Amino acid sequence: MGELLNKSLLLLFLYFQITIIGSKKIASRNINESSGKLSECRRCKILTDSFNHWLDKTSRGKYEGGDAAWEEEKLKSYARSEIRLVEIQEGLCSELKIHQDPCYTLAEEAEQVLEKWWFYENPNAADLYTWLCIENLQHCCHKGHFGAACSACPKDKHNKVCGGHGKCDGDGTRLGNGTCLCRKGYMGIMCDECSENYYLSEAGTCDACHASCNGCKGEGADSCEACKTGWELHSGVCVDVNECSSSVCKLNEYCTNTEGSHRCTKCDLSCKTCMGDGPSNCTSCESTNVLWFGECIDDELQQNYITNSIRRLALYIGLLVITLFIFRSSTSVVTIVVVILAVYIYFTEKNLKMTTFNVLQHLLFSAK
Repeated sequence: MGELLNKSLLLLFLYFQITIIGSKKIASRNINESSGKLSECRRCKILTDSFNHWLDKTSRGKYEGGDAAWEEEKLKSYARSEIRLVEIQEGLCSELKIHQDPCYTLAEEAEQVLEKWWFYENPNAADLYTWLCIENLQHCCHKGHFGAACSACPKDKHNKVCGGHGKCDGDGTRLGNGTCLCRKGYMGIMCDECSENYYLSEAGTCDACHASCNGCKGEGADSCEACKTGWELHSGVCVDVNECSSSVCKLNEYCTNTEGSHRCTKCDLSCKTCMGDGPSNCTSCESTNVLWFGECIDDELQQNYITNSIRRLALYIGLLVITLFIFRSSTSVVTIVVVILAVYIYFTEKNLKMTTFNVLQHLLFSAK
């Protein structure tokens, strides 16, 4: 009974292992197929670009050996030799950072066709892309054509594909149905109409309406047919509504007005309510703290601010009195020393988080 149980568990374990591995392979294949999958035309273009790259890389090559002149005479010139073709094929697709595998695959499939072009075709008569991708493999069409039959893309009366404001579906490939795919701002069968919230400019282009407009007849906020939400009409012009003028945010948030809208942001953790970012923009505090020039601090920190400020004030007054007493007979010296003292006080106060003046101001205000 125990042996049978062990075998059953082993078979169950193997089943799950096979299932997991299989699912990983399927998932991996699905990812590879769904991400970055290339059309046949695009693959062919990548291949011909790579071939031309290595054609250029080998352009200065020659036969290696003792008698290059004899080899050139008896064999074909190096420029169209089998040796050069082999060198090109060895490097083909290797320079690519992306789409390397699809390029290798098509290079193997088209190997004999490429050899035919190399040995029997005049390279100056037609470029490789046209000869290979359009005429022989028939993966692509000439620009301005689409579909299996390479039909012509729709053109307007000025002979422009999709009115010059878009491209036809499948352009240059054996795919698509030729429908015009319009650029942003254009619509219609021939992309000859302006989309919603675009207007026809004097230059004949479809330009975007002002951000405040819900439909327009021209440029600017004074050409709106109606105002978007977050804007309102004043004297024929759509102006931004300041949502922050009323309470639109939560108690522990502050409001920032934006064009056509607003943004609510949480106050600093030290604040109960606030009017801006950071711990120095509080407008009220929790019961355990007191509001001190926009900051919520506890009683101990408040007392430290007061004590240190009184000490600094006593020091400043003491230095000033001593200076006046010692140098009372010389006005010029007193002036110089007072200036030095003022500079000292300035730089001392500048680096303080809470200045002596702020503390005294708070105390006097609180006393009232």
